[in-house]
Amino acid sequence: MPGHNDNARLGDNARPGGNDRLDDGTRTVRDFWKADVFSVKTIVVLAALLAIRTILGLSPLTIYIGSGFKLITFAYITDALAATFYGPIAALAFGFAGDFLGFLASGGTGGAYFPGFALSEMMSCFLFACFFYKRNITLLRVIAVWLLNLAIVILGLNSLWLIIMYGWSAGEVFALIRVVNNAIQSPIHIAILYLILTRIRRIDRYLH
Repeated sequence: MPGHNDNARLGDNARPGGNDRLDDGTRTVRDFWKADVFSVKTIVVLAALLAIRTILGLSPLTIYIGSGFKLITFAYITDALAATFYGPIAALAFGFAGDFLGFLASGGTGGAYFPGFALSEMMSCFLFACFFYKRNITLLRVIAVWLLNLAIVILGLNSLWLIIMYGWSAGEVFALIRVVNNAIQSPIHIAILYLILTRIRRIDRYLH
């Protein structure tokens, strides 16, 4: 577990040049939490990503079953990009804003707003920041964060919210659907995320 010392490492094999954007082995606690979240350029890019996320949520590419239960979604792409480019603080804000704006844009057609799903989105975005912000993108990292997201957010938190909303019986059915659904879709989403992040990383320097 990282200590409170600013020099505590979040990685191994330290090397000189800790100011590099892709400092894979020497990202410190300060590096992790330091980000130009409030610059005009950052706000503009995050707003554009939020708009894309909202459009994806309204498109036929996103399929809902019940309130907040997304059977198929590609919002994780914008979540990962925001976290990769701007770090944990922006990721947390992006997760909350994305969930709330998505609900407003849908007109509440999926049911009443439930804040638990905002917490899920924030956690998901934070996990992306932990694995991708100021890190080299590798297939192993993409697989690891996806499986962690699956365990903590999709099968963990979201299942809890569905049980609270619909009761144990319905929650168990939704959980089973999620397990089968993600077993089928996960390899596809992992491949998409890896391909996008490894290619778009080249423009990272222009976004700060």
